[in-house]
Amino acid sequence: MSKSKRLEIIFHDGEPDGIRTYMRHLSTIKAYVVPRQYLSEAKSISGVDNPGVYFLVNDETGVLAKIYIGQTRNGISRLDDHNAKKDFWNKAILFLADSEHFTLNILSGLEKYAIQKAIDANRYDVENKTVPKYKISEYDFPIVEEIYEEIEFIMATLGYRMNAADNTAGKKIFATSRRGIVAHGIYSGESFEVLPDSEIDFSKAVHIASYNLKRQALLNDGTIVKKQDGKYYLVKVLSFKTPSGASDFVLGGSTNGWVEWKDSEGKTLSDLYRSNS
Repeated sequence: MSKSKRLEIIFHDGEPDGIRTYMRHLSTIKAYVVPRQYLSEAKSISGVDNPGVYFLVNDETGVLAKIYIGQTRNGISRLDDHNAKKDFWNKAILFLADSEHFTLNILSGLEKYAIQKAIDANRYDVENKTVPKYKISEYDFPIVEEIYEEIEFIMATLGYRMNAADNTAGKKIFATSRRGIVAHGIYSGESFEVLPDSEIDFSKAVHIASYNLKRQALLNDGTIVKKQDGKYYLVKVLSFKTPSGASDFVLGGSTNGWVEWKDSEGKTLSDLYRSNS
């Protein structure tokens, strides 16, 4: 049995989608989740001026496709510049600790490691244009790796998986092939991930307007590409909160993902996870 983990959450304004602090038992790191509109308000919270790394994301449509990673030596104040110059993000997640734990070397190494991990994961369009050239020493690397494991865990609890998207070993693959559109994905129980090389049917609009906007945005930024056969394909994994959200995005219209997605034996998600037999 895997070792259990304890996570404490503080909802600073009493709202589930407001400013939150996440803390693991005995950890020196605190994670602050700050919706962009509450950036000024969050500056009054204890510990937000500590050094660390941060992730800027946009999940307004329920599909996270773009992410930016940076380091900060003065906590949340670093985001003022991004608030003025970067339009894409609607939420910041900051991982901060005091300078004794986040030394300059650890901070620089962690930023580089996190950016490279995000690129290797092939899940999101990483806004960082280059990976920092900073060289992580053999003495600092185990610390950086350990800190990142904690970051990766907390990001996953928020619905943002940072591990490699193409690691499908041992996982059941589901597919849909309606109207000749072939797409594949994995169901985790909490999300459905559409895998790279899945087709997207642009001939049929999605009934959810925001999904149509997201389709176009992903086509513009290269996450969806049109190939020589005239069809549109994903080049990165896309994560959805529900199987139906995934099938709507892929097929267009309004669909029931519980019956659209089938395994290699033709069994639907409903057969496997909702059947009482």
